Amino acid sequence: MIEILFFGRMADLTQSRSRRYDGAAGGLFALRDEIFAAALSAGHIAPTDIRMSVNRVQTFDDQPLRDGDEVAFFPVFSGG
Repeated sequence: MIEILFFGRMADLTQSRSRRYDGAAGGLFALRDEIFAAALSAGHIAPTDIRMSVNRVQTFDDQPLRDGDEVAFFPVFSGG
């Protein structure tokens, strides 16, 4: 099982703060595209607007996911 966390706008888009994924563990990008399919196809968000981390390490690359991983999706942060 993969634990998925949503922060900020990602929580708003999914109407959830977390969920568990029991499906076959595939790649990070495939999971992102599956979860945000409706928002992506409607143009509400672009893949580049979604930041991701696996096991609390931010990543910009696709990678395989394994049982027990924690994945988080969060918006781009800005600051000064």
